[in-house]
Amino acid sequence: MIELAVIGGGPAGLIAAREAARAGASVIVFEEHMEIGEPERCAGLLSLSGLKRLGFSVSGKYLQNVIRGAVIKTSNGRWRILDAGRPVAAVVSRSIFDKEAAKQAEHAGAEIVCGVRVKAVKRDGGEFRITASDSIRQSLWVIDAEGAGAALLRRFIGAGTEPRKWIPIIQLIVENHGLDKRFVYIYLKDYLPDLFAYLIPIDESLGKLGVASRSPDLKKLLIRFLGEEFPDVLCLNSSSHVIYTGSPLDSTILFPSRLVPVGDAAGHVKATTGGGVIMGGLIAARIASAIAASLKGGSPERPLAEARKLIKELRRMAYLRRLIGRMNSPLLEILIAIATSKIGNSYLSRKGDMDFQISSILGSRF
Repeated sequence: MIELAVIGGGPAGLIAAREAARAGASVIVFEEHMEIGEPERCAGLLSLSGLKRLGFSVSGKYLQNVIRGAVIKTSNGRWRILDAGRPVAAVVSRSIFDKEAAKQAEHAGAEIVCGVRVKAVKRDGGEFRITASDSIRQSLWVIDAEGAGAALLRRFIGAGTEPRKWIPIIQLIVENHGLDKRFVYIYLKDYLPDLFAYLIPIDESLGKLGVASRSPDLKKLLIRFLGEEFPDVLCLNSSSHVIYTGSPLDSTILFPSRLVPVGDAAGHVKATTGGGVIMGGLIAARIASAIAASLKGGSPERPLAEARKLIKELRRMAYLRRLIGRMNSPLLEILIAIATSKIGNSYLSRKGDMDFQISSILGSRF
């Protein structure tokens, strides 16, 4: 009998497994791919403070670059700079980062099985019957960290994240970008109204370039963007995935059901930028701690309360994303100009937090 089955070996699932195993629970992680961290799709821009909060080194082997700010090219062609004046983020190899997360989970006592897909999860009395491609298992609790599609979750609860808020993205590894590697680059284009394009430097030459849009002609838009901004780069690799810009599911409400979604499956993603590793990992860690407490006869309320606060922060970011989506270009230009002014840069360098965006803007402590 397994105490906790985790479906999905991405960061949220692995961090949840690590925390539950550390607390003494028996944990197994099912990962459908043959290798943790593959295929690598995420841009891997993670805050240094977030890495520390999750218990990861800010100088691990996964580190590719260190970032101090962002350069924004607005839709009218103006360049704006957000400069913290100090390192605030890391560009990481998600493949190596995920493998480190798996190592930590296994060191804590969790079992990880790769190349095994979970086909169905059903209640079986007071337990869950998990039908996987290699066997049938029984578990007392299930954490659903299966990712964006979350087919198992939708079948189980009949609901999920907002389908229209998932935006397709194409990401390239490019060479010869020629930009300052200390900054990430964001491009606001009228033909990319759903989000933005970006270039995240790995070093002085290599970078991760992405374009996101619901348009069925996303490849054409990518070619257009490359022609406008990076006509001289060499494309080395390409991958496709989706990012979430909607409201998160409140996993704490589903906690009594004992099948709890985390990570992309629950939309635990910053709707403003599409990043989900840090916030998704923080929530997953709290959910796992609450499950372990319940298994050991303790109270899950403290970690659940912390998870609610994190989810509330994501909801406020989703609201901000909706507001931004309704703004016309001139108003958005004004807001960006204020944020990147001398006063704005000074405030954000002191108070800003990539993960707790709303709390830091409001000057409140999380």
